Amino acid sequence: MIYLALRHTSPAGFFKGLFASLTKARLITRYPHSGIVINEMLYEATFKNGVHCTPFNPVGWDLYEYNISDKIAISRFESVKDSKYDWFSLLAFVLPFKFSVVQWFYCYELCFFMATGEKPTQRITPEDLLRISHAAIESA
Repeated sequence: MIYLALRHTSPAGFFKGLFASLTKARLITRYPHSGIVINEMLYEATFKNGVHCTPFNPVGWDLYEYNISDKIAISRFESVKDSKYDWFSLLAFVLPFKFSVVQWFYCYELCFFMATGEKPTQRITPEDLLRISHAAIESA
């Protein structure tokens, strides 16, 4: 089973906590970070490590089921694994245009890519990711 994981708590550390608070305020969301959980592994994009996976600790996260093949999602992840964090796309949240590097991802973009197989051409928010989950449930 695949889950969209949305963090509702801020990470430890002053700068990480500050960035999480700014993200929540700017996007008017309670979710400053996201990832995909498959077989107790968290697939995510972070400032420090770029696109990577780590063992999943569920504390502080909300999980939403995705109706997507785990093999397809992992294959998509493997095609971009070790990519850098997409700082440039974050500018789309404060500027009126989208600027991005094709093989770089921020956390919401990675989840969108793993779910759809497409690099987004617009800003992606946690609510966009929830709509994908909701659409999959309605079509089932």
